[in-house]
Amino acid sequence: MGGRAIMLLVVGFCVIFMVAERNFNTTASATVDNVVSYYNNAKAHYIADCGVNLVVNKLFLDATIVDQTYTWNFDGGTISASLLTLDHVLNTKQLLSTGTFSGVSNTIKIIFKPSLFSKYAYFSNSEGGTIYFVSTDTIWGPFHTNDNLNVQNNPVFFGKVSIGGSLNKNPSNSNPQFLGGFQTGIQISIPTSGVSTVQTAAATGGAVITGQSLVYLEFRGDSIRYKYSATGAYTYKLASTFAPNGTISIANAEVHLLGTVKGRYTVAVSGSSGNQGSVFLDNDIVYNTNPLTNPASTDMLGIVTQQNCWITDNTNNNTNGINIQASIYCQSGSFGAQNYSTRPIAGSINLTGGIIQSIRGAVGTTSSGSINHGFNKRYRYDTRLLTSYPPSFPGCGTFEVVSWFE
Repeated sequence: MGGRAIMLLVVGFCVIFMVAERNFNTTASATVDNVVSYYNNAKAHYIADCGVNLVVNKLFLDATIVDQTYTWNFDGGTISASLLTLDHVLNTKQLLSTGTFSGVSNTIKIIFKPSLFSKYAYFSNSEGGTIYFVSTDTIWGPFHTNDNLNVQNNPVFFGKVSIGGSLNKNPSNSNPQFLGGFQTGIQISIPTSGVSTVQTAAATGGAVITGQSLVYLEFRGDSIRYKYSATGAYTYKLASTFAPNGTISIANAEVHLLGTVKGRYTVAVSGSSGNQGSVFLDNDIVYNTNPLTNPASTDMLGIVTQQNCWITDNTNNNTNGINIQASIYCQSGSFGAQNYSTRPIAGSINLTGGIIQSIRGAVGTTSSGSINHGFNKRYRYDTRLLTSYPPSFPGCGTFEVVSWFE
């Protein structure tokens, strides 16, 4: 190899090493930049997350907190957070928390709603003894009892089931289906202020009925009619005028309820003597737009009783099943069927919504796992109740997360 060739070879290697060195330096510099960028982004997210914790703690300590903004210096950066009510009727709130560090910002958005008992498809404080869920029973949606859960043969639970006591099977080879999961050792207290919550709301924008021991109330789409005796004449009202904020309070009365609900309403009944404080469902109570076929339905009903909610035993109706679309809350009593142990087999309770009760009420009796008096249960959860609820429905005074975006 000649001298010229050797020189060209040396120059070529020099060029190659110079290019490689430049690339190595660029890569090293980019690596440092990436590490710094990652650190700044992670720190900004951490600061935003700390802002969430600070505001959520305030909301936990005071559920009545008003909309406001917050600014804090934190760990070398800044927190800018805002709490905003998105819907004053539903009291849904939005929290935006932005963390900034070294010129980099990161934002977390959370939507909260009040934690209400309407979220349950079924809730009981006590199961009322040895009342069983049987093979013909099918329950959709969240289910909880603070008591033992008694099952016979093969009932099906589509939502998550939580209980405070134990699972009792009779016979022992019963095989209940818990398709949404099963958890034991959970205790949730039912509040005793449910009726008064609705009463307070009705006094400032709803309908209040007092001085009547017996009330017949029927929803008729856009209108409502009511009377104070079985043979009396009805008074007709435009529903939106009768109860502008959707709450109806009836004091110290026995209430008979039925009809077709158009809009959002909660009926609360107080009283503790005899049948006062109880609601009797004389026939179907359903929505104008069925949420099972149209999830965009805006119709919703809450039934809140100080005592009980009964399916009336009558010869004209409720003999071949009953359709109920509502979330039912019995503060100190039960949801059940009147004369459940002596009435004939009456088909199924087709419930869309939920039942919250202090003591589980019976709707029928069984023989060898089959109904021989009263009703089968077809309880289907209204999934809209996960994010929405009837006006002023009883809650536990706290908020829960609906969605979290980062």
